[in-house]
Amino acid sequence: MLICVMRYALLLLLIGVLLSCKTKEQASITYTVFTGATIIDGNGGDPIENGILLIQDGKIIAVGSKESVTIPENTTMVDVSGKTIMPGLINAHGHVGEVKGIEGGHYSKENINENLALYARYGITTVVSLGGDKEEAESFRAVNDTITIERARLFIAGSIITGNTPEEATAVADANHQMGVDFMKIRIDDNLGTAEKMPEEIYKAAITRSHKLGYKLASHMYYLEDARKLAEAGTDILAHSVRDLPVDDAFINLIKEKKIAYCPTLTRELSTFVYGDTADFFTDPFFTKEYDNVTIQPLKDPARQKQIRESKGAITYKKQLPTAMANLKALSDAGVPIVFGTDSGVPTRFIGYFEHLEMNMMVEAGLTPMQIIVSASKNAAQYMGLKNLGTLSPGNYADFIVLDADPLTDIHNTKKINAIYVGGQKMERKK
Repeated sequence: MLICVMRYALLLLLIGVLLSCKTKEQASITYTVFTGATIIDGNGGDPIENGILLIQDGKIIAVGSKESVTIPENTTMVDVSGKTIMPGLINAHGHVGEVKGIEGGHYSKENINENLALYARYGITTVVSLGGDKEEAESFRAVNDTITIERARLFIAGSIITGNTPEEATAVADANHQMGVDFMKIRIDDNLGTAEKMPEEIYKAAITRSHKLGYKLASHMYYLEDARKLAEAGTDILAHSVRDLPVDDAFINLIKEKKIAYCPTLTRELSTFVYGDTADFFTDPFFTKEYDNVTIQPLKDPARQKQIRESKGAITYKKQLPTAMANLKALSDAGVPIVFGTDSGVPTRFIGYFEHLEMNMMVEAGLTPMQIIVSASKNAAQYMGLKNLGTLSPGNYADFIVLDADPLTDIHNTKKINAIYVGGQKMERKK
């Protein structure tokens, strides 16, 4: 009898210890909940009014209406009533590490870090750097980098694949693979007749080798016919707009059938001619918050402006921008997946600011603010293969922007940033 009593007492003691451990473990779990905002989750559905965004350890636990989400104990409450929450923007075509101010040639770890921080301060919480990436960038890749509070997440494509033979091109792909990259990229463009385009047999070899190594491949292109051939050859992403001709039904059906994403980069065209005069955005407080007059002074030089106005590139790209915008609208209307990108991070394509300028131009092309937000969240993550990113959904990283006004009523309201969070941590921004 005594033995049974002792066994029972020991059992009660063990249960008590286990319950105590569980209670302590539960107490150590902390949550943060954002309440009261209208939430645009990036999936394209109706916004969630008076929404709840619950996060823990840098990831989203739950998102929904006040009635549908249970707030656990040990939760820090953040009241954002009257605000709008939207996903952090994903730039699926940027460049990181080369530019400081308006000058190139500054590639270094320090500059990569500065570029990513600048992107993040403008609400671009993830950047796909499509080419020109070197070994210094490898440690910053999202797959390797765990310190993302003060900068955007980074994905890279390494060296743009080039070569005079299929063997030379595949060797570049192999070198990228050995370095550690997330994508591959090729360039099919004659620069308005001033350069030789990569022949089909070479870019087909590059596409085949990239796929064999397990990578998606983005193709820089300009002409409709090249875009058609690249689609047939198996490219995954068309990294710029078709600018020479209107897209036709055959082309639209082809890229829809092959599920190819289209990244318009309208600001790329703008950057070729806008400095033929003093750009209007030079006086925008949202611009001058990060870019001072000393930085942009060379772009105000009358001689430089005259040279730009008279250049073949500026004249041609300005003339063909309406074609690019009309093609974006036609492709979007047809259901082609549009992926947001700018080609910023090249000299005079201002990191962070150009992403907001791109959204304005996409509205001018006829897209709705919701379509644009989806292109910079759900579509960018899905078609670029970015895991746990894009939408404000359970399991994804808590990368989001708190806005003082609704971007669905006016896309310019994406500039009215109240706060930016990367991995659930609030970023410090310039006052």
